[in-house]
Amino acid sequence: MPSKIIDFTDGRIRCGWVGNKPHFIPYHDQEWGVPVHDEHRHFEMLILEGAQAGLSWSTILLRREGYRKAFAKFDPTKVARFDSRKQLALLNNTAIIRNRLKIKSAITNAKAFLKVQDEFGSFDAYIWQFVGDKPKINYWRDMSKVPATTPESDALSKDLKKRGFSFVGSTVIYAHMQAAGLVNDHTIDCFRHPSNGNPRISRNKATSKSTRSGTISSGNALPPNQGKTTKGKPLKIWLKRIYEPPSAEDGFRVLVDRLWPRGLSKEAAHVDLWLRDVAPSTALRKWFNHETGRWKEFTRRYASELDQQREAVERLRNMARTTKLTLLFSASNLEHNNAVALKSYVNQSIVS
Repeated sequence: MPSKIIDFTDGRIRCGWVGNKPHFIPYHDQEWGVPVHDEHRHFEMLILEGAQAGLSWSTILLRREGYRKAFAKFDPTKVARFDSRKQLALLNNTAIIRNRLKIKSAITNAKAFLKVQDEFGSFDAYIWQFVGDKPKINYWRDMSKVPATTPESDALSKDLKKRGFSFVGSTVIYAHMQAAGLVNDHTIDCFRHPSNGNPRISRNKATSKSTRSGTISSGNALPPNQGKTTKGKPLKIWLKRIYEPPSAEDGFRVLVDRLWPRGLSKEAAHVDLWLRDVAPSTALRKWFNHETGRWKEFTRRYASELDQQREAVERLRNMARTTKLTLLFSASNLEHNNAVALKSYVNQSIVS
């Protein structure tokens, strides 16, 4: 495998694994290494990476659309209900790899996936804890230096197996971590490596509504970026505890917690968007523990994390410019919580 590949149509240097396969270019440029927080996307990669075992990634990528159709657009709830008749149909489906064990594994993994969602609120919340809730950026000079497994993939693989997943060996899981952006293994000469001034791609593209989804949309379109805020004038952003009754006066309701509020159904919450990208990391949240004596240091550390989520923060600003925006939080402390700190951060560059 070459250490790098140059596409002479645009002159960009890419990771060597792209090789001379043109169908690899959009996947490399737009997906590989981009942090994923959508439930169906996580499940998709589990199915595809499991199907790859013993085969080339090119073989699977060329059948991706076939897998999408065969496995209900990678909806784990639907796949978990596949019966013996459906399994037989999949074994006769030439658009996918017709391997009995891998097909059975996809259905078994769907059931295990749902159990993880029930326990952690989402598969996303579960899997990101293995990298401290933020992407691990590596600085490889050559693809030959990129490992096949890591201690993190070993731990995740072991835990997944305990939870009933199959075809989740450490090598398969590290490939999933690379694909889902838990780790960024673009080589440092690749134009997609963060050190090369590459603009961040949104970590949260999903807008599908699901009772188990890590991203929720009520069907309301996200406000477009139309208006401009007067310089020096802070945006009008409202804060509200999510356990309070929703009101039409709330406008666009955005949940900014990393975990779903306990004891509250998604139907009762009336959340228009769950934007976990702007929530404090699990480690920071646990350290703070709503101790007022740590508030100043919490806001400083939280601001450092938000500095790495510029697109998500700008997304909030754009919403506030065009519609009434209410940030929802679950903390009982109304004065010292992440939503208060986030509102201040969002307005900081505007009023400074």
